[in-house]
Amino acid sequence: EGEIIQAVRDLKAALRIPVAIKLSPFFTAFGNMASRLDQAGVDGLVIFNRFYQPDIDTRTMTARPTLELSRNSELLLRLRWLAILHGRVRASLAATGGVETWNDGVKAILAGAHVVQIVSAILGHGPSFLTAMVEKLVAWMEWYEVPSVEEMRGRVSLRTAADPGNFERANYIRALHGWGH
Repeated sequence: EGEIIQAVRDLKAALRIPVAIKLSPFFTAFGNMASRLDQAGVDGLVIFNRFYQPDIDTRTMTARPTLELSRNSELLLRLRWLAILHGRVRASLAATGGVETWNDGVKAILAGAHVVQIVSAILGHGPSFLTAMVEKLVAWMEWYEVPSVEEMRGRVSLRTAADPGNFERANYIRALHGWGH
């Protein structure tokens, strides 16, 4: 972690362009790491990197490369951390991975994203997906009478949620308590 922080400091000292870092969710204390990067002057935090994960072919007993486009089943972890970090760090927040539909993009902005990356969706649906994404976003904003993306950003973040506990680990206990009734 210290090496990453120092690399950001060195880059900020040497460069005049904004510096963003694509992060892994696998830090022991992710919120602390994000805060330290923010204090080091990073301009953007990209939530979250997807790592190459080869499979094992049991017939040939060899590693087999795999590459799957991201799916919206990956979005929840990103939404949680976008919502927690929104308004707590100075850096811009980018959502990457898990945005498969226009609705996923709306969720990411509501959680606090400044940028929503949709590479897998474009690869899966074609370039026209970008136009559809913008049209659906505009229609959603008109329906809910939201005048700008800035006005919607972070509306469902930890700082603005009616029940901030929904973003916390203790929510597991509440969810489990209702099971079987």
